[in-house]
Amino acid sequence: MSSIPLPAKDISPPPASRRWIISPLIDQLLILSTPLLAIPIVYLLYQPMGVQAKTIALIVAAFFALGHHLPGMMRAYGDRELFERFKTRFILAPVLLFLLNFPLRQNHPDFIPLLIVFWATWHGLMQLYGFVRIYDSKVGSTSQATAWWDWLVCLCGFMGALLFCPARLSDMMRHWYGLGGWLISPGAVVAAQTTAKVLLAVVSIGFVTNYVYQYFRGNKPNPIKLLLLVSGIGTWWFAVVFIENIILGVAMFDVCHDVQYLAIVWVYNCRRVSTNPNLGSFMSFVFRRGMVMLYVGLIAAYGALGIIPTLVDNGSVILFMNSLIATSTLLHYYYDGFIWKVREKSTQTSLGLDQGAAGAEGRVHYPWDVAHLLKWSPLILLVGWLFLSDYSGTSLAQSRKKQLSQVYVESLMGKAALPPEEEEASWVYSQFEQAQATAAAVPNDPDAQVRAAIMLANFGRNDEAVAILEKVNQEYPSYFNSHVSLAEICLYRGQLDQAAPLFETALKLVVEPDERAIVNLKLGEVYLRQNHPEQAHSHFQAAIAGNPKLKAAVEKLEKTLPTTGSRAPKRSETY
Repeated sequence: MSSIPLPAKDISPPPASRRWIISPLIDQLLILSTPLLAIPIVYLLYQPMGVQAKTIALIVAAFFALGHHLPGMMRAYGDRELFERFKTRFILAPVLLFLLNFPLRQNHPDFIPLLIVFWATWHGLMQLYGFVRIYDSKVGSTSQATAWWDWLVCLCGFMGALLFCPARLSDMMRHWYGLGGWLISPGAVVAAQTTAKVLLAVVSIGFVTNYVYQYFRGNKPNPIKLLLLVSGIGTWWFAVVFIENIILGVAMFDVCHDVQYLAIVWVYNCRRVSTNPNLGSFMSFVFRRGMVMLYVGLIAAYGALGIIPTLVDNGSVILFMNSLIATSTLLHYYYDGFIWKVREKSTQTSLGLDQGAAGAEGRVHYPWDVAHLLKWSPLILLVGWLFLSDYSGTSLAQSRKKQLSQVYVESLMGKAALPPEEEEASWVYSQFEQAQATAAAVPNDPDAQVRAAIMLANFGRNDEAVAILEKVNQEYPSYFNSHVSLAEICLYRGQLDQAAPLFETALKLVVEPDERAIVNLKLGEVYLRQNHPEQAHSHFQAAIAGNPKLKAAVEKLEKTLPTTGSRAPKRSETY
């Protein structure tokens, strides 16, 4: 939810009871202190109850993140006045975004994830900013300067966090490289982080100075907004920067963000229905006293669509549903940018605010709003450039890139080799450069270090790869991937005595059942090579139990590796 600064008004401070949007208790539960409830619940599911982070993220992404798109859609298509004002946008935007999803996913799979990272961050900070301005307007604090300092605090607080989350930063860099972006140096990352720290300090000082000035000038800000800013920005930093599991962190913040959104939209639409009898039959039916369970049920039903891709095996159905979900996400961000303008009289009325100057209802909205098109022109030009590059370039097909990535980038080959085709070899080498650049720029991301080590090993630079992985194991002893990768290098180099304990450690750290099955398979191979058939058989059986598809691999190993003696690789097989 976004907002625009309210016009200044000379009014006496309202009573303390009007400081709240709904009521003191409801505001605390659903807006201000939501993290105090959501974070412990997520942790309880993850730790004592043992629910996997992916499962928690799936539930949150479906029933909270996707589900909370529906109320905005209800207003866009159920509010007759709003729909008439923005009819062209509401009709064309869903069709265009849905159709663009398919070629973008096919040819530029990194574009939509990178777009969503930044747009979701912008969306989150603007929702917080909107709430802050609503609370201030409740007590008549509508100074333009206060509004700008509030916005700057939200902007720096949210955007700055992205630079201090190693996993998020390296992930954004990989998406950037996937779109053909230039290599980012470690110095550039350090400079960006330093700049962010300086801006955060300057903006914080400016905000506090303005708050004190406004407080003693007589146009006092709402003190509740301080709690909201600490809660909102603090939760964002906790989820993005301090939670190592990025999936779990996103889930925590989404719960808080979505509950706040659902609460304010319910209040807004209920008040709008009560003040506008011509709103529409659907809106009038849903948004009234006693229908809150229907409201929640509709949201849950819409969110259930997010579960479908995990329940089907048909690739076309999965592509269709993922495109539908991505379209819903982008529409949610897009619509929220203009349907909740606090400067408008109808919005002020529905939020229980004193009406300011003339709102935007009196403005004429042409089918093609030139200012609106100019605002979105950079994104439109970028998409156009991506499509133009598809027809003017001779780059590899995305499907082939995916195949090469699985072989040369994501897994250890056991030998140094490049694809025979020059174009394919050039692409693999570019991936090598990008992996090394990411690891150098984000040295405190273990995943980036492991990726760099895997590519070093695949290029025959095993000693360098081992050095990186050993360092990761020392700094992040509970990181599963580094133990497995180092164990695999030791295995194909014939260092079985070193490989066995590394695989054993990985087996203690593994969480996913499929990964556990693979580790058991590898550990069984090690024991088979060491002529320990009973231990090998035990791990092979565990591997098959975890993943029956590994039975063929087990049978092949048992045939090619006799148990009458240990078999170390020949000297020619090591390098």
